[in-house]
Amino acid sequence: MKFINQRIVTVIAACMVSLPAVSAPFYLGQAANFNAYVLENMEGNASDVEGRLAVGGNLTLDNYGLGLQLAPDNPHPVVTVGGDVSMRNARIYHGDAVAAGDIDIDASVGLYGTDAYHNTHQFYQDSSFDFASTNDELMYKSSLWGSYDATAPVIVEGDGSSIWNLTLAGDQEINIFSIDAATLSASGKGIFIDVPQTSYNIINVYGESVELFNTGFHLADGSKFPDNRPEDGAAGRHDGSYANNLLFNFVNATDLSLHGIGFKGSILAPLADTSFFNGHIDGNLIVKNLVSPDGEQTGQINNYRFGNITDISEPATLSVALGLLAVLGLRRRSLKRIPG
Repeated sequence: MKFINQRIVTVIAACMVSLPAVSAPFYLGQAANFNAYVLENMEGNASDVEGRLAVGGNLTLDNYGLGLQLAPDNPHPVVTVGGDVSMRNARIYHGDAVAAGDIDIDASVGLYGTDAYHNTHQFYQDSSFDFASTNDELMYKSSLWGSYDATAPVIVEGDGSSIWNLTLAGDQEINIFSIDAATLSASGKGIFIDVPQTSYNIINVYGESVELFNTGFHLADGSKFPDNRPEDGAAGRHDGSYANNLLFNFVNATDLSLHGIGFKGSILAPLADTSFFNGHIDGNLIVKNLVSPDGEQTGQINNYRFGNITDISEPATLSVALGLLAVLGLRRRSLKRIPG
């Protein structure tokens, strides 16, 4: 086995010792606490983030909902901003909101929920969140995870001129997949997920420009991933199975476009200027900048998170973490390819 960088071992050991069982072995640090984390600036229109939102730079929102699916006794700010805020026609539920810079809101912005800790129904100035170190950690982890060799195949089905299906087939507790941006960006395809329900799956995507649209997510039996049914209230929400197992790591993407898609899984794209509209994501969304085109409705960000695998036990998680150390023994990738 080749020598394993001591810094990497230290990171993994910290995950094993100090983090909740469901957080290991791939932990997104402080960003994991947010449904959406934007390293720099965000502009949003006519949509919502169901969980917590963090924006390292400036935030501009109109006709927006925030935090609706948080617990009534949520102890943390629903919105955390490192720069200035301009917000109109917004609803913030189950907690306060904070920003380090100027706060430009009016009577069309309301804060709702029970009178609990950190819910004084106020939007106030606070600069205590450390965006700089959190951003650095995300950059480091995206690069680190992107250096791993693939341990499971992406099976491509097509006719040479178009791609019909991509199947991610892995049978281990940890599966590392590799795919190039052009293949993932093919339109009119299905993505099929064939992995254990308690596994951690990193899908490393290589390429500077990615566009995802007209793409369906399916389980191994061919059925579609479940979507939430708002008309059925709490009973209409799916439990996050498989969506919580997947992290798409856009290792070197600087341009990411998502539209007309119900994306299943979390996205880590700390270098990407991201356009997201007319769709939704069930998972963490972590990007450099987030916008939607003029006149388009920003994509909805549903409150699911990578690693929130509720039925995995602590002993099982320990074995997963040990398995990751074995993965780290693999040679660092020198050629980006789809394994066959």
